[in-house]
Amino acid sequence: MSTSQVFLDRFYHRIVRNIALGTLIIAAVAILLTLIVYVLTTNLVIGLVVVIALVTGLGCLATLWLLTHERPLWQAILPFSLAVIGNELVIATWLPELRLAVAPFLAVVILLAGLNRQRAFTIGVMITCVLLIVAIVILGPTTEQQSIPLELLRFLQASSLAALMIAIWAFLDQIIVAQIQALDLADQRAAEAEAARQVAETARYEIAQRAEEQQRLLELVAALELPVLKIDDQVLLAPLVGNLDSRRAEQLRRRILDLVAEQRAHTVIIDITGITIIDTAVAKALIDTAAAIRLLGARTIISGIRPAVAQTLVHLNSGLTDITTAPNPQMALMLSRRFATV
Repeated sequence: MSTSQVFLDRFYHRIVRNIALGTLIIAAVAILLTLIVYVLTTNLVIGLVVVIALVTGLGCLATLWLLTHERPLWQAILPFSLAVIGNELVIATWLPELRLAVAPFLAVVILLAGLNRQRAFTIGVMITCVLLIVAIVILGPTTEQQSIPLELLRFLQASSLAALMIAIWAFLDQIIVAQIQALDLADQRAAEAEAARQVAETARYEIAQRAEEQQRLLELVAALELPVLKIDDQVLLAPLVGNLDSRRAEQLRRRILDLVAEQRAHTVIIDITGITIIDTAVAKALIDTAAAIRLLGARTIISGIRPAVAQTLVHLNSGLTDITTAPNPQMALMLSRRFATV
């Protein structure tokens, strides 16, 4: 069940509980006073008033008991509503002088029926109560015989109207309380949403920071994995160590071309002394790198070529004219200086 549904159910239960409790208190006072009058007068009509108040109190107790045991709302409302309707009929028949004072109390039954959230059911209860009020008023006796002492009659009329006012007040009071709670809940949800947004923003910032740090680490790893050093005026040295595969060869080409364009180098020395094996694909990548360097206006010198690597390069038989070789980086540097003076 959703949070809003639980909130509504608790709100409706509080309304019914307050109305039943207020009516129960008035019924208890009415029972006490009418019992005293009945003992003093032994009037059977007064005894009927006691029974009516007792039935009302029992209906309220049954409603409160059902609410305590978390029964469905319509079941909790039923005892109270039946007690009110039954008493209305009894009063209209045997106590007509009270009928106009207690008839408006049927409005409480309509209000409680509306809490069940079934429109057809509420309309049915409303029509029934309206017809009952019309019958009580129209079909009542033309002349009222006052069978209840005047003081007790006034008290009963006042208590009935007081119970009606208390029921309406309880209904409206709970609506106001529910509105305040709903506003507080909305403010709380808004604060939680804002806090969640701030947490998400902080997390996003941290993720971005970590991504930048990771990118810097990757760039550092790439620089350490494929170092390209400036060893002389406009001369770059790329010492290669380990296994040179197609991925590293592609990264080397991009890095060398960027630095050649950035530093306006005229010679690039690629030292492959630390490379033991180069396959055909990697050898072709080196030749393509030299050709790209040539397009940028620079020369390529490859130093430290081993016999196996030399055979691989010869088998390709293309692009070798763009490459100058040297036995070691020192000789390659001397050649680069000679090229610079030419």
